[in-house]
Amino acid sequence: MRVAGAITGLLVLGTFVIPSTYGPKRETDSAGREATGPGMVSPEELDLGSATLSGRIYDERGAPLDGAIVSLAGSGFWPARSVRSGSDGRFHWAEIPAGIYELRVSKGALVAPAVEGLILDPGAKRAFGVQLVRGWTVAGQVIDAQTGRAIVDAEITVASGALGLHARRARSDGRGRFELAGVVGDEQSLYVEAEGYVTGGPLRQGSSDPSMTIRLGRASTMEGRVVDERGMPVEAALVRAFGEGQLRDAILGTTESLGVTSGPVPPISAAASGALAYVSQVKTGRDGRFRLTKLRPGPYRIVASHDDFAPAESESLQLRAGAARGDIELVMRPGAELAGRIVDERGDGLEGIPVELRSAAEGLPRMSVTARDGSFSFRGVRGEVSVTALPYDLPPVREDVAMGEDALVAVELALSSRLYTLRGRVVDERGFGVGGALVSVSSKNAKTPVRRSAKSDPDGTFAVPALPEPPFALDAAHPAFSSTKIGSIDRIEDVQVVLSAGVTLLGEVLDDWSNEGLPGVRVQLEGPAQLESKTRSDGTFVIRRAATGTYEVSFSHPDYETQTQRVVLEPPRYVGQPQELDRVRLQPGGSIEGQVLDAYSEPVPSAEVAWGDPPLWRRASRSDTDGRFVLRGVPAGSVWIWARHPVAGEDSSDSPIAVRPVETSTGNFVRLPGSVAE
Repeated sequence: MRVAGAITGLLVLGTFVIPSTYGPKRETDSAGREATGPGMVSPEELDLGSATLSGRIYDERGAPLDGAIVSLAGSGFWPARSVRSGSDGRFHWAEIPAGIYELRVSKGALVAPAVEGLILDPGAKRAFGVQLVRGWTVAGQVIDAQTGRAIVDAEITVASGALGLHARRARSDGRGRFELAGVVGDEQSLYVEAEGYVTGGPLRQGSSDPSMTIRLGRASTMEGRVVDERGMPVEAALVRAFGEGQLRDAILGTTESLGVTSGPVPPISAAASGALAYVSQVKTGRDGRFRLTKLRPGPYRIVASHDDFAPAESESLQLRAGAARGDIELVMRPGAELAGRIVDERGDGLEGIPVELRSAAEGLPRMSVTARDGSFSFRGVRGEVSVTALPYDLPPVREDVAMGEDALVAVELALSSRLYTLRGRVVDERGFGVGGALVSVSSKNAKTPVRRSAKSDPDGTFAVPALPEPPFALDAAHPAFSSTKIGSIDRIEDVQVVLSAGVTLLGEVLDDWSNEGLPGVRVQLEGPAQLESKTRSDGTFVIRRAATGTYEVSFSHPDYETQTQRVVLEPPRYVGQPQELDRVRLQPGGSIEGQVLDAYSEPVPSAEVAWGDPPLWRRASRSDTDGRFVLRGVPAGSVWIWARHPVAGEDSSDSPIAVRPVETSTGNFVRLPGSVAE
């Protein structure tokens, strides 16, 4: 049985300082030279002061404990630093940089809960009495996900708390087993690394089930070269691997600095987020070569960027588990410099304005911030791009720029301080005011992209401030009415928005075999509006605030045949009167399992697979890294299956496949005419 420890003491709340974040304002030296950027404050110029921490550590019986580890981590330093208690259980820690910390105390299996948010002001003296109790043990085994064999010498990191400032580590033994005693807290986050395997984590580990088996998949590797148009290597290009649709299986982030403490980034606890988005990156060497390791199997895009070149991007590349791909070449072409200024209405430069650059050729936008004179610059720009100034308290301003053959292209974006307020009233079909309607207004001028929202008052009046000059587009929504849109508004006063009483549509979907309500059916309305719902556990569904008119209603479920019907939603006789559909019965379908192969019998990953003649590609499935696929909800009967791939081509099965309701047809193949290796 685990018992929580106790920490006693006195915490005095006060201010704290994060080093190197802010400094005192300094006057620029204008005698003989000009300042070129914001002044930086050195550690010698900014004395943060220090604090003192002392106390006494006791064991389970209340006796002074010798050799207990007292550790701190936080804004003053990272990784954690520690001192040990003496023979009388006492410790004294002087000259701790002022800041905010997390305090932990432990000795072997004895531990106490952490003190989080410990504020140490300059000159502060804090004293604690801490009694330790026996914690619980994190244990488990690390094995190969494919073979089930034990993985030796894997590193297991256990992080506690929301940020995991204090981490403990262990290594797996010859049987892949590991154990960490003296853990406190109901839930921990585990991260597991091993040579040649994809890093696992964060994995949640709780005291109610302290032992677990961790299965690591074989890691993949990408190697290649970045060159210019002449084939010469490009040194110091940043090469990044973007996983397509893999955010939920993300690998750990980089070990770069947090920016407010020294040292690597601590592991992030799974208590804060279930998974971390990950982008693997590396810089090329003098020969232009790069190597990306510990990649998960799946599709990737490789992007190279460099200040003197336009970004280069690969096609979608498929990685199999444990495979190495070394044939990647990215060719970078020189780009021009796009230089500009952000100015106010008088032409004066504005400092600190965020600027965004977007290009159809680049998957991600680039960001910059204007200097003191309002200037900004982007290098390596090609083609047609858009530049947007994003001030915090004014409407944004956008400019489209076509980059030609010039080495330097200049642009100036002028921010207007003149703002408009759109005023009007939301009413129902009888002319009565509607309060609580959400009115969203967006500019129709592409150069001033902005969207603002406001709620209508009880009498229906509304005012949406801080807008650029008209024209506008308007959307209005209310829980008791169907939403409405006004495509173009040229004035700023007396705008009337009419909301129609929404129709509530009720229905029920049954399994045609069992006559029971079918949960999880997707119900979609296509017509004057596009609405969607799902059936509940008893098979019923509700769609609210639908506009009147004629709709196509579809009912779809992965394991059933899709059904579509037409329905006319009529105005209700009184407010709140629902309209009911006749019961819908779905026929259960069958499943088809198989594999997609190329002309040389190699598995084809990421191929689209569908049934029908012609094939229903809108209900297609995708093959996995081994080319295997599963088609669900296939209508009973004799059907053809088709597969297509951008490289290996398109083809169908050799013969139709017999499908029976609720049964699975296995061992099917589709062979494509091309080679996936091409």
